Amino acid sequence: MEGEGFSGFWSLTVILGPIVLFCVILFAVLRRRRLTAREHVAQDAATERAYREPEKLN
Repeated sequence: MEGEGFSGFWSLTVILGPIVLFCVILFAVLRRRRLTAREHVAQDAATERAYREPEKLN
């Protein structure tokens, strides 16, 4: 039949697709850059400053 080749390809896609997606997400999570202590303090200070200042509406 004509569809048998496509069926095998589709089965391979259904099996390998989630595996590849999992690997990409895992790679991204493991490579995510963490803030240093100094950067974390600077981020917290900037957040506090942003909450203290009134919003500037244009």
